[in-house]
Amino acid sequence: MFGKFKCALISLMSAGLIFCAGTVSIAGDWNEPATVIVQVTAAGSPIEDAEVSVGDQSDTTGYNGNRVFQVDKGHHNVSVTDTHGNSDSREVRVNPGEIVQVTFDLGA
Repeated sequence: MFGKFKCALISLMSAGLIFCAGTVSIAGDWNEPATVIVQVTAAGSPIEDAEVSVGDQSDTTGYNGNRVFQVDKGHHNVSVTDTHGNSDSREVRVNPGEIVQVTFDLGA
């Protein structure tokens, strides 16, 4: 009788430890940054040196018209301005570990 009870008790304790360990590893994932890839084109061709900002971060696009940002989860304003003054913006929402691509076509 006590042998079955002891076995059941050990099984319950093991299941509880496994659940707690799984919960701790999941909690770490919520701190993982998200990736926002911004692509800027004009009539389908990449725009180099366009000003790009995501939230409070800013940079310029490379020869391929892209710039990559690491951001925290939440809502972020993404804005772009090319060398001719053409601009556009939109808001994106990202989750931890997510990769989001935002493409802007600023015309001819």
